[in-house]
Amino acid sequence: MNYKLRIKHPSGAEFEAEGPAEFIISEKEGFLSRLGPAGAARAENGRQPKEPQEKPSWEALAEAKNGLIILRNKHPQVKAGEAALLILAAERQLNGTESLSAITLSKAVKTSGYAPERLDRTLVKAVREGLIKASGTKRNRSYQITDKGLERAWLEARKLG
Repeated sequence: MNYKLRIKHPSGAEFEAEGPAEFIISEKEGFLSRLGPAGAARAENGRQPKEPQEKPSWEALAEAKNGLIILRNKHPQVKAGEAALLILAAERQLNGTESLSAITLSKAVKTSGYAPERLDRTLVKAVREGLIKASGTKRNRSYQITDKGLERAWLEARKLG
């Protein structure tokens, strides 16, 4: 009896064989062994295990320029509030800075190519959702990204990266 097997690996490699079961099994094992140990583990389980999600490259997304962390590229789908969230996350990931003054954050957002009218009004929604903590008043205001905000920024960075 002849059998037919077709496999599409996430890496883009494809395998197709037709013939007796023993032939297909030996060819499939050879194909998976050439892909590496992850391919063999998938074949034994019969399904793909969950792969760890890749981390966004903050170095590729943001850069330090004149003492500011700014976004390297202006993305059309990113608004000024999201850009501020990404900058706060990049600042925390790259420099370990917990909070950023409103003036510094505003300069970083503007240098990145976004033009918020007033940063405090732009970030009201993010503060209300618990993505950012605001402390201080007027000229002494500073912003700090929360864990929830870091998670949202991480998801946005993955989309952009």
